[in-house]
Amino acid sequence: MSLGMRLKVLRKAAGKTQQALAEEVGVSRIYVQALESNRRLPSMKLLHRLAQALEVDPGDLVQNLPEGKGSRFQIEELFSHGADVEVWYRSKKLSSRDLHLVGKLIEAALSEWEQENAAKEDD
Repeated sequence: MSLGMRLKVLRKAAGKTQQALAEEVGVSRIYVQALESNRRLPSMKLLHRLAQALEVDPGDLVQNLPEGKGSRFQIEELFSHGADVEVWYRSKKLSSRDLHLVGKLIEAALSEWEQENAAKEDD
């Protein structure tokens, strides 16, 4: 997932508008829009301010996430694309521990589904 998508997903999950995030980190709304659409890259200083405003580690915004691993970004992206999904947790403030638990639950479900699919293929 791109830096822009991560910013957008985390901003929406935090319930912030582009304008609110821009004001919080000291840039224009247009600049936040450019970051989210991957037309601009933030400086290290701005990256740290964005991470602080979104309550994540700066490294989480820029590192490549391995496919198949549960993460806040993948969880947020999953829920942000499902228009029919009732996103009950958006109004909740999940702690790092809660996010880790959700990730483990998703990984366990995926592992079980993979085992079921493998068993079906062997039949």
